Order: sequence, then C-alpha cells, then structure tokens
Amino acid sequence: MGMIRPRRSHRLRSRRCPPRSPPLSPRHEALMTFLAGGPPPETLLPVLAPPPLLPAPLVPVPRPVSQVRQNYRADCEDCLNHQIYVELHASYVYLSIAFYFDRQDQALPHFAAFFLGQSREEWKHAQTLMRLQNQRGGRICLRNILGPEQSQWESVLEAMESALETARMVTQSLRNLHLLATMKNDAHLRAFLARHFLRQDVQLVYNLGASVSKLRKLGAPTSSLAESLFDTLALGARMEN
Repeated sequence: MGMIRPRRSHRLRSRRCPPRSPPLSPRHEALMTFLAGGPPPETLLPVLAPPPLLPAPLVPVPRPVSQVRQNYRADCEDCLNHQIYVELHASYVYLSIAFYFDRQDQALPHFAAFFLGQSREEWKHAQTLMRLQNQRGGRICLRNILGPEQSQWESVLEAMESALETARMVTQSLRNLHLLATMKNDAHLRAFLARHFLRQDVQLVYNLGASVSKLRKLGAPTSSLAESLFDTLALGARMEN
C-alpha cells in the first residue's frame, strides 16, 4: 500500500489593500474633471493676483530755459556757482578765527570782532552772487561747504597769515571769473564783478598783508605783548573810525 499524504490545509490569506494614491493636486484634479466632460481647467484653478507693478524709472526732465537769460553762457553760470562756494568757504574760515580769539584764554576782542565782520561780509557777497545768478536766468547749485583746515592757531600772526591766504584765494577766483566773462563777451558780468567785488577784495588783501607786516615788526610771534598791542592800538583804532 502506498503512503497516504496528509492533506494540506488551505489557510485563508488576508488580502492586502492596494496603497492609497496621494491626493491630486488642484491642477491635476481640474484636468481629470475636464477629461470627464467637466468645465475647462482654468475655471477650477484659483485666480492668481497679478504681480505688483515696479516703479517706473525716473526720467530726467529738462529744465526750461529762463525767459530772462540772454548772452549768459553755461560755463559762466558754473563758474559763478563755484564763486558762491568760495565766498561761503571764506566766511567759514573767518568765522572760525573770530570765535577762536574770542575765547577767555585768548582775550583779543578787537581781533575777534574784525574777523566776525569779514565773515559777515563774505556771506553777503555769496548772497549777492545768488541774486545775480537769478537775475541772469541761471540756476543756483549749492554743494557741501568745506570747513577750515584748522580750528586753533598758535599765534595771531599764524591766524592772520591763514586769513591772508584765504583772501588771496578768493581774489584769484574772482579774477578767473572776470577773465572768463571777458572771453565770453559778457559785459554785464564783467562790470558787476569789477564794481562790487574786485576793489573790495584787493583792499582786503592789502589790509591783511599790512597787518602781517605790523605784527612782525612788533615782535610776533615770540612776543605775546605784540598781539595785545596790535589788538588794542591797530584794530581797536580802526574799528572806532
């Protein structure tokens, strides 16, 4: 007899559920709906806001030519703006000298008052040039004013020499502007500078140069008494007159 094999028991195997598909994206879902006969995909997708508009680049607007501008060249206009800057810079230098010698450890009141008056005079010159720029139809272009190179001086003689160099610089700048006006045949600008500026500035250079010579004759800068005598006798008498 043959061997009887035991019957295999058929066990019920648990069926595995198929993995769930990931949720469809809005774009995919809209496409499937459209394929099934639904509305077009654009109607189901959210409407995106348009990107913000970028600011338009600034376009330089040409300045209109002034109606009063006549025989006024652009290089004369630029040079006049430079002269305004030079006058304001000189005013800063004289103002710094004035209030340095007004301190209690310097105590030179006439010297301080003299340079305070010169500072105000240069400030008035700058305003006069600004009015002239407007009268000729130009455009005033101000810029940062350079301060004085130093704010303390070892002696009155050093401060007077510094002021002399500043006055010479202002006068030379005026001469350059006067020469430019002559080359451009600008009779009004040439006559205006000669009448209101050149004479006064040449006189200031002479007065400062004479003051330097007097201080040296009195023994400055080695003699401190020379500064006091110059402040009282020379500048004091000049202001009284």
